[in-house]
Amino acid sequence: MRRRRRILGAITAIATLATIGMTGQAPTAEAASGCRTPSSDFDADGAPDVAVGIPGRSGKPGAVQVRLSNKGKPHTTTIAGPHGFGTALTSLSSYEAPGDEALCSQLVVGSPEESTRTDLRRSGVVYTYYWSSSAKRFALRNLFEQPGESGGQSGARFGAALATEQRGAGQVTSRPGTLYVGSPGRDIDGIPDTGQVTSCGVAADEPPAVHDTHITWLGAPVTDAPESRAALGSSLAAAGGQIAMGMPGFPTRGRAGAGAVLVDIVGTDPDRPGPLLLSQDTDGVPGTAEKGDRFGAAVHLVPGSTPGTTTLLVGSPGEDVGSAVDAGAVTIARISSATADLSGKARTVNQNSAGMAGTSERGDQFGAAVSSMRSGSRTLFLVGAPGEDVGKKRDAGMVQTIGTGKGWTQNSKGVPGHAETGDRMGASLGGSVATGATRSLIGVPGENKNTGGVLIGLPIDRYRPTFVVGKSAGARYGFSVGP
Repeated sequence: MRRRRRILGAITAIATLATIGMTGQAPTAEAASGCRTPSSDFDADGAPDVAVGIPGRSGKPGAVQVRLSNKGKPHTTTIAGPHGFGTALTSLSSYEAPGDEALCSQLVVGSPEESTRTDLRRSGVVYTYYWSSSAKRFALRNLFEQPGESGGQSGARFGAALATEQRGAGQVTSRPGTLYVGSPGRDIDGIPDTGQVTSCGVAADEPPAVHDTHITWLGAPVTDAPESRAALGSSLAAAGGQIAMGMPGFPTRGRAGAGAVLVDIVGTDPDRPGPLLLSQDTDGVPGTAEKGDRFGAAVHLVPGSTPGTTTLLVGSPGEDVGSAVDAGAVTIARISSATADLSGKARTVNQNSAGMAGTSERGDQFGAAVSSMRSGSRTLFLVGAPGEDVGKKRDAGMVQTIGTGKGWTQNSKGVPGHAETGDRMGASLGGSVATGATRSLIGVPGENKNTGGVLIGLPIDRYRPTFVVGKSAGARYGFSVGP
């Protein structure tokens, strides 16, 4: 396996986070219970909650809706924001010691279309909130723009992707979490849309500090300068002590948009060898890097499925399968937990593979989203194919689990709703075995002419899914789902 050292300080020295505004100091704890509920439990009642991104139609305001379980009495609350607010979502813990309980599960929202100044268009902002049980609302803790020597940059789209390591029930840590933020439109040394990933160590009692991450590589098959339109930070995933960073525009072997993924260890020492560069040109990874494959458009990490390794799912929605253009594929790779190297050979599946549902067809975009969930003692890998045609309904969408032969559309038995043209079911997926999730979150952002919807759960293990539809035409409810 070929590894390259970092240059330009792939993870540079700690700097102070560029803060746009603060609403106050860390909140006072309301119950000294510690963080003994999953990361997805914002109201700390022991049951997972659901966050839905609603970034809005062109030029219109965005929002995030959070559906709280609220001790068996469901409560829904909405946070309004500018256009693009809700493009990305995650949760983050800043718990360090008793007194920090209100920070166990903070909601983090990416707003990459936001302009921080009139001369910084679409530079991007990230917001963090905590749930105040006394006020019965999410309170803004802080918001910040892209840090670095040059600060924000027009078109950087800071907050287009977010990731943190998620916590399962009963897991408590004294260390604050690390938040990863993608800026796929960031220009580096004048080279457009190279992209950037920023990691922030978030503490309970002070503004966040940041490790500004610029990834540049030397040697074949990569040039020794940042790559134009690589779009590093388009997708992110963190689990098992590792971070995966998708750059679907990376020109592997000089082929535009072939794509690649960087994999590194969370909190790594800047002096260790650079991240693993994974692509379809990597030894042990099947397939051939081709123009427009978009390998890395979606990434997901699954911890502990094999001792000593973390499983990485990589979506390539632009992969051609035979004559089927943009049919899509997913690569499953095992990554060493200790070194972030590829462990053994990876495998790639498409809808023509054994154990898969459907048939690879033009424009299916299989692999546009990937996630995982628990089913009894099993771990299931989920894949979205939002371009799947259902009968005569074009781009109605489909979700399936790898290796089970099972797939679901909105026409499937036990699935609410009806498959319609342009629904794009499976364009986004939420949930992770890292939190012990036993239900999936499936975005259907094209439902009812882009009003959007979210399917909570699949008819697995006798679960009865529910389908929630947005209320604003064109708002794209379900563009993102999480945590």
